[in-house]
Amino acid sequence: MPKISRYFIKSGMIFLLFGICIYAIAEFPGFKGDLPLLPVYWHMIALGWITQIIMGVSLWMFPKGKNSLSKHGSTLAWVSFYSLNLGLLFRFVSEPFVSVHRELALVPFLCSIVLQILGVFCFILEIWPRLTPVPRKSV
Repeated sequence: MPKISRYFIKSGMIFLLFGICIYAIAEFPGFKGDLPLLPVYWHMIALGWITQIIMGVSLWMFPKGKNSLSKHGSTLAWVSFYSLNLGLLFRFVSEPFVSVHRELALVPFLCSIVLQILGVFCFILEIWPRLTPVPRKSV
């Protein structure tokens, strides 16, 4: 398994753990927080866990081709990993405060959107050449 796949899968598991913890805190009977934590929970589960598991497994399972340079992952895959995770961290820090302190949270919130889109775009550029038909042997 390539190193980049292990990083995607491990970070996805970490986001699953933190997502469940955030949900448990938000739903705890004595919690009286005014911050909306449900969007943070859904981003941790949807983008942090599910998307990163899918990305890690697909980078592992789809063939790299004959001209692959590294078994640890290409630069494009690492840019995808770092920008997606940095964007998610910006999202988690800024999203609860967008409705309360819009002027302070708007810049990190917009940075999170740009970084997440960059991460997904780099992943698509990395995986697209791998989606080639398998040549069939004539019988």
